[in-house]
Amino acid sequence: MTDLSAPSITSVAKTAWWVLVARALIALGLGITALVWPGPTAKVIIALFGVWALVDGIIALVSIFTSRGRSWGWLLLEGVLGVTAGIIAFRAPETVGLAIVIVIAFWSIMIGALEISGALQIREVPGSGWGWLLTAGIFSILFGIVLIAWPDIAAKTLIVLIGIYAILIGLFWLITAFMIRKDVTQLD
Repeated sequence: MTDLSAPSITSVAKTAWWVLVARALIALGLGITALVWPGPTAKVIIALFGVWALVDGIIALVSIFTSRGRSWGWLLLEGVLGVTAGIIAFRAPETVGLAIVIVIAFWSIMIGALEISGALQIREVPGSGWGWLLTAGIFSILFGIVLIAWPDIAAKTLIVLIGIYAILIGLFWLITAFMIRKDVTQLD
């Protein structure tokens, strides 16, 4: 017997793909900005990171109510981490040093773990793009580890690393989103 109250995988995917597109576009915007203007001011880049983390966290929190098929607990954790990272970036923008590097590192590692968990949850769905999400998660964790291993890197280097990371993660999310969208279109 089918549970009529449970959302179908198609309805969940219809909601999930645009959330990934929004997150990808924000990440790509941050990444391009970081690479085009690496030197003007670390405060601006940290503020952009703050906006990205805050908006990304809010989108994850909103997704709790719109993506009924995904575990709301993971979305809640992801949202709280993003909002917290954004608030810290705004409250102490002059902290370009060790504190913000560690915040970004742990945020990246946690997001990576959540992405890997999400990828493993959707791996059985044909054409879901779970491999891309898994790659994004592994890349996020590696980025965080690099920042923890060398926390004293110069602000300009950090900005370039954030730019590269944001562009790559944005591309992974965009590819995953359009793979999901393609499959949902084929199911209709």
